[in-house]
Amino acid sequence: MGTNQSVDTDAVSATSTAPRGTARQLSRSLMVAKQALSCWRTGEGGTGAAEIAFWSAVSLFPAAVAAASIASTVGAVSDRIADRFNEWLADAGQTALSDVDTTIGEEFAEVVSAPPAATSIAAVVAVWGTMRAGAAACRAVRRVRGAPRRSWLLERFAGLWLLVGILPLAAGPAAIAVWVDARLAPVVGFVSAVGIFSLVQVIACPLLRWRNHLIGGLVSAVWFAVVSAIAALAVNYTLGSTAVTVATAGTLATLSWLWAAACGVTAGAAIAGAIDQS
Repeated sequence: MGTNQSVDTDAVSATSTAPRGTARQLSRSLMVAKQALSCWRTGEGGTGAAEIAFWSAVSLFPAAVAAASIASTVGAVSDRIADRFNEWLADAGQTALSDVDTTIGEEFAEVVSAPPAATSIAAVVAVWGTMRAGAAACRAVRRVRGAPRRSWLLERFAGLWLLVGILPLAAGPAAIAVWVDARLAPVVGFVSAVGIFSLVQVIACPLLRWRNHLIGGLVSAVWFAVVSAIAALAVNYTLGSTAVTVATAGTLATLSWLWAAACGVTAGAAIAGAIDQS
């Protein structure tokens, strides 16, 4: 009799512990979310995202000009690369962006006759802008995560290392998706985004736990995927309009997309910072 009563007591205790554990986990998640919002607001995540977006926009057009000029030098191979790239975008669900890429390629058709000096200048400006965007990203991440600001030299050094680290993370998976199987584009692209955004967290705050860096990078990658899908819909909506509307709306959509995507960097840093403090 006593044994049966003991078993019943244990069963009741187990069933009551499960909801209590779930409630505790939910309470902790809400606390982390609240702390992340506080970190983002205190660290001026929106302002940091605007700085990242600005330097990204500075490097975007020179990079497109340099890429168009360099790709044109390989003749027929460049056409194959462009076709596979557009197929990759279409398979990734970014049909509107593939159409925009084709339009940009037509607009840059005259760039192929540009002198090598113009291409070199565009490439230098693109690299410089990308380094500044990387330094701005590291600075914004440190501010959101509550880390002290680095010196000017260390910020530029962090931007350089971020550029060096991003190149293989972006080029390698893209090459796999384009040349091996375009159907791998969504998965490979997402994994690449997680790696890139996690690298931003690592270079910005190298002394903190790597697991929190990975969580922050995952949050930023999910944010980036959602924002890119919305931007693709916005661009697709403007394609059937007049040329002036397309140019204006396309520019606004691009700038808005850059800022919203940069907010994902600071949002991931806010989540990682909240987990650091919890």
